[in-house]
Amino acid sequence: MDAERACVDYLNGADVGATAYYDVPNPRPSPLVVVERTGGGRGEGATSRPTLDAQCWAPTRRGAALLARAVEDALLDMPAGVAGVTHVTISSTFRDRDLESGTPRYHVVFEIYSNV
Repeated sequence: MDAERACVDYLNGADVGATAYYDVPNPRPSPLVVVERTGGGRGEGATSRPTLDAQCWAPTRRGAALLARAVEDALLDMPAGVAGVTHVTISSTFRDRDLESGTPRYHVVFEIYSNV
């Protein structure tokens, strides 16, 4: 399973309040979500457990926080909507400011458990 593709496609169908992408597009829309695989392994046998980061940008800190909350809620519902995804765990949520643009951003770090 291409975890990044599965998450981007799922979030784009989940109406989280922003479009999800693999990379920051140019020009940059606001708000937006970028999903990147940051680690994780294949797991055991026919399972996979990648770690991903959903970066949630918005014009305000509050907007970014609300977008991150919507992404978290959607991701927790992902097993019901995506074949092969058996569980999603939110590992961490934190905020930072994108140094390049100065835009408020929250990160949602999560693991997807799937049957490969």
